[in-house]
Amino acid sequence: MDQVNMVNRRLRVLEERYANMGKKQQVSDQNMLKNSRELSTEIKAINEEMTEIKKDLEEVKDRMQMMIKELQASAKKDDLEVVKKYLNLWEPVHFVTQNEVEKIVREEMGRDE
Repeated sequence: MDQVNMVNRRLRVLEERYANMGKKQQVSDQNMLKNSRELSTEIKAINEEMTEIKKDLEEVKDRMQMMIKELQASAKKDDLEVVKKYLNLWEPVHFVTQNEVEKIVREEMGRDE
């Protein structure tokens, strides 16, 4: 009878341990599911941010290409130097306007009369 009682106690202890292990396993599974959901949410957010960053980067690339084309179409330093030399040679400051020429002609014609 003592042996049966002892086996019975051991069986109860083992059943309690088994039940406790089952509870711990359930808690672990719930924690893993929670962490998995959180990670999934974070991964989605990161993917959305990466998509937005890619769009922004593509926009920056397009703008830079447009700027490069505009800079290539603009006048070069050598071209500006040539224009500067011609302006210095012609001295357009000394040119007269049509109105000034007409005024001078009228004045001269008025003197001759």
